[in-house]
Amino acid sequence: MGLDMYLRGQKYLWHDWEHPENDRKEDGLRISQVEIDLGYWRKHPNLHGFIVQAFAGGKDECQDIELSDVDMRNIISAIQGERLPHTEGFFFGASELTPEQRASDLLIFERALAWLAAEPKGEKPSLGIEEPIGGGLALRKVKVPKVMPRESRSVIYRASW
Repeated sequence: MGLDMYLRGQKYLWHDWEHPENDRKEDGLRISQVEIDLGYWRKHPNLHGFIVQAFAGGKDECQDIELSDVDMRNIISAIQGERLPHTEGFFFGASELTPEQRASDLLIFERALAWLAAEPKGEKPSLGIEEPIGGGLALRKVKVPKVMPRESRSVIYRASW
């Protein structure tokens, strides 16, 4: 028992209605979401308290808390400025306030920010040639297809205790 804290990335894979064969599959079935482990902490109540107070209105029910890029930048700033509030709870333990722990926390959130900001995979735009314009002249109109991302991403914090 104790405070276990998870930072996970959720990648939602959009269905390709025009070319369903392009959809990612597992065991012959379409995958609609992938979950990525971005970080884990065991008994770091000060970080937990900051996230719950700042991004869940103080409501601590082991719920998912979605973190935006701005939220994660605020967390990074609080870690760097040593502004994580002292937090206690049944079975929470105590946060290690060491430079190594801060460095580890910063690395986790910086990597999560980079993952969230990564360009979604999508179809690369290509140039297509359409019908000639004007009485058979060699002039051609170039068509650039609209690029649609094939995924969207979010970062979720969740604790269990």
